[in-house]
Amino acid sequence: MVERDVQHSRAAQVGFVMRSYRESFSAGDGQRGLTQEALLERMGSVDSDYAERYSHATVSRWESGGTRPTLQRLRVFGKALNLSRAEVAGLILLAGLARDFQSAWRLVTSNDRGESVGRRGSWGRLSILDDEDNPGTPRSFLWSAMRFVLLRVLPLGMFIAGGYALFVYGWNNPWMPTAYVVVVTAVVLAQGIFLPDRGAGLREFFWVSVFFLLSTPLLQFAPIGMDHYGFYTIGNSAGTQLPYLLALLFNLLIASAAGLVFQLQWLRQYSGKNGGRSTFQRAVSVTLPPVVLVHTVVAIVTNISVTIQLAILLPVLGAFFTAFLVLRDPSFNPSERDRLYLLSATSVLGMITVTLGIVAVMGIYLSPDLPRVLPDHNLLTSWEINFAELGFTREEALDRLNLGYLWHAIWVFAYMVFVAGAKVLVGIYSIDASDGR
Repeated sequence: MVERDVQHSRAAQVGFVMRSYRESFSAGDGQRGLTQEALLERMGSVDSDYAERYSHATVSRWESGGTRPTLQRLRVFGKALNLSRAEVAGLILLAGLARDFQSAWRLVTSNDRGESVGRRGSWGRLSILDDEDNPGTPRSFLWSAMRFVLLRVLPLGMFIAGGYALFVYGWNNPWMPTAYVVVVTAVVLAQGIFLPDRGAGLREFFWVSVFFLLSTPLLQFAPIGMDHYGFYTIGNSAGTQLPYLLALLFNLLIASAAGLVFQLQWLRQYSGKNGGRSTFQRAVSVTLPPVVLVHTVVAIVTNISVTIQLAILLPVLGAFFTAFLVLRDPSFNPSERDRLYLLSATSVLGMITVTLGIVAVMGIYLSPDLPRVLPDHNLLTSWEINFAELGFTREEALDRLNLGYLWHAIWVFAYMVFVAGAKVLVGIYSIDASDGR
């Protein structure tokens, strides 16, 4: 109880000082003071979470001491109001997140995003006193994972299963598999991108991106009524929506597991135990395990053409998310000149990549032999396709498969360029270059 009273007292003191800084802030235009909404806007320019997750009511809780201060919040607050390092270190010391001023100073200038004093005062552990600004803490990770499974994965699984009713009611037109995949993928993307769990950080964007890359190959095989996992060989499911239902549920399971691994790795890399690692090393350590997990699992149960495609696409996706993490890392502080150079270099690289991507897609489509690999095998087994029952020849199947590849490639290309690539450019453009960085 004594420790709790001390914590609340410290929170109230820090809140009072934060309010004083806010009300006395001068932007150089002759006006003094910021509203709570204006403070969040400035903090959002430093860390986008503060522009998306919080409201003036949250600021009121900060300033009244209703919410205990966290290291990340004080860092962002200081950067948003152009406070000196000494002033930010003073706030950290007042909040009890450091044992002395020297330690607080190291926290301000360190590369570690989440280093602070834990519940027992042990140095270098992630603080679990307040989860509001630390979605990667152990307690909030378990809660976030439960919410993710119950409120995201299960409802989406039910939605995917509900699509099977289309076949039950006789909607078995040849275009139905394509429509089924497109609608399900659109719903998953909309939920993860437009209605994300704000407390989960990049996990939402990561797992829906993985789901997208795993599901678009179904568009390649939809024109022949098959799937690349071989679910259409189960019983009499060929020609129904069942293979696509099972494939989408499998993709949902793998993508969800990858998202949780991504979030868990984020916790491990930014929890104060890897403060000596570089920004790039931490980012790679977060993205590499889930990417390897997805490709390893999928490569076992799909055919060689999709395995090769994912061997290219998944590392590219991992590179994008590595860039996202680097750009969000407080230790990444480029100067204005470096920021502009990085922005221009990334733009040029993007244009070159887009050009090469278009050439590669059209080259593969127009090739007489690629990507004409039928879904008649995986790493575990192989089987024969009875074209007589399907009503078309092997050559006709290969032609349909090639056309399906073009649609699949167009959607993947558009997502990588206009969603993931554009997000990287926006992240670089939004880097705060204040304080002479």
